[in-house]
Amino acid sequence: MNEQSKVVGIVLSVYPIGENDRRLTILTKERGKIQVFARGCRKPNHPLFGVTQPLIYGEFMITEGRTFNYLHSAEGKDYFPWLKKDLESIYYSAYFAELAEYFTVEGMDERNILNLLFVTLTAMKKKIVPFALIRRIYELKILQFYGIGMEVFRCISCGKSESLTRLSFENGGVFCENCGKSIQGTVVEPAALYALQYVMATPLSRLYGFTLKEDVFLEFQWIVKRFFCIHVDHKFKSAEMLDEMF
Repeated sequence: MNEQSKVVGIVLSVYPIGENDRRLTILTKERGKIQVFARGCRKPNHPLFGVTQPLIYGEFMITEGRTFNYLHSAEGKDYFPWLKKDLESIYYSAYFAELAEYFTVEGMDERNILNLLFVTLTAMKKKIVPFALIRRIYELKILQFYGIGMEVFRCISCGKSESLTRLSFENGGVFCENCGKSIQGTVVEPAALYALQYVMATPLSRLYGFTLKEDVFLEFQWIVKRFFCIHVDHKFKSAEMLDEMF
């Protein structure tokens, strides 16, 4: 008899298989990223039809086969309905899910990224922080959890924590005023540096607890975008659509 196990997580992506089936990628607390086949769930009257959609948070009962995992049953806990109300929410949430799928590995502990995705989708509901800022915060934080964190607290040359005035994207961090004289780095203003430090150090529960003035946001956005492009050699389909639309 095949073994069954329960996992809790968020559906990241869904792909149609045949006429009636789907293959789900779920980011779970217990097993990291997993692939699951859901038989017959594309039929509108099927009990799994509603819970086998992208960006559903729920409990999933998995039957483990010799080669594949199969979805036996599921219970949706949060459907994030606000994500489907307008195109902006749809495009941004799709991008966040695509990044979560790219930066996670099957069989690894990925609870940090799962929790990051959950609080990010929740922040989108409140609409206190602009989506464009949410995007850059999310990008910076997911890179940190992936292991490509930006050093923004100490000079990466001498270790000093004072007078941090330059940023080197290639070296992945900041330089103090003295060490920065010998490198071709980007000048970083104190307000933008503080925003970077806040994102890197703040717990997820308070991650989206700030906004930025326009000039500071533009600098913060440019820094994160540049850092991301240099350290991530991958084109995200949802990012291309997002940039075209917004």
